[in-house]
Amino acid sequence: MDLSIEGYKKIVILTGAGISAESGIMTFRDSGGLWEKHRTEDVATPEAFQKDPQLVWRFYSMRRLQAAQAHPNRAHAALVKFAQTTKSHVQLITQNVDTLHDRADPEEILPPICMHGSLNQSRCTHCEMVYFDDYAYFDLKGDYAPQSTILCNAGEKSRMNYLHHYKLEYQNFLPLSPCCRAPIRPHIVWFGEIPLHMGKIDKALKEADLFVSIGTSGTVYPAAGFLQTAKRNGAFTVCLNKEEIPHTDWIDEFIQGPATSTVADFFRI
Repeated sequence: MDLSIEGYKKIVILTGAGISAESGIMTFRDSGGLWEKHRTEDVATPEAFQKDPQLVWRFYSMRRLQAAQAHPNRAHAALVKFAQTTKSHVQLITQNVDTLHDRADPEEILPPICMHGSLNQSRCTHCEMVYFDDYAYFDLKGDYAPQSTILCNAGEKSRMNYLHHYKLEYQNFLPLSPCCRAPIRPHIVWFGEIPLHMGKIDKALKEADLFVSIGTSGTVYPAAGFLQTAKRNGAFTVCLNKEEIPHTDWIDEFIQGPATSTVADFFRI
């Protein structure tokens, strides 16, 4: 590739589902928007949790178990290696909740901004305290069977309040927070909720001189608008994706292909 990235001082990288696809992570889109005949709205909204928290926790327990079986791929590793070797400041933003960026980076060289939350975190529904929580409360058959998964690196687990260090109370098989004795919910941005860390993200986009999107469809807002924000503020914009995406007027260079090859090639890893 002809583009030299050595001259850029502030690089922002946005990753979507496409970077994890080759690790075997399934998305809502892969299943036609359904899970066990339930619409995504039945398991991924605040209203769904209020109506049937057990159903929601069955869904997220299965997502935790499935994510734990996946492994970071060459694309995840390439981003960490690039951040480790470059003199540029690199900020990683991810739409993914699968924790693969964290597991590819045990030394926390490139900690991601997880704008949609993380599968290895839960929070109190009363005071909003966030806890590290890698438990699947139900097994893949849907039976109540709490078990720990591997969804973190050691540093992340030691840095956060680990929910299961506490003696938990349970209500209808689901944990109550140690802080308020209120129901715990997955720390995931559900449909209809505002993504996390938007102030920090907006600042990074406006300061970037190179913006690279990887494996994202460019159709889900607000992330779909990041390309335009970065471009309007003077960044050179690059898109790495298997298919073309909308907003081509805002893309300076489009590189087509699977993430495991395009990311390593682009960052010369």
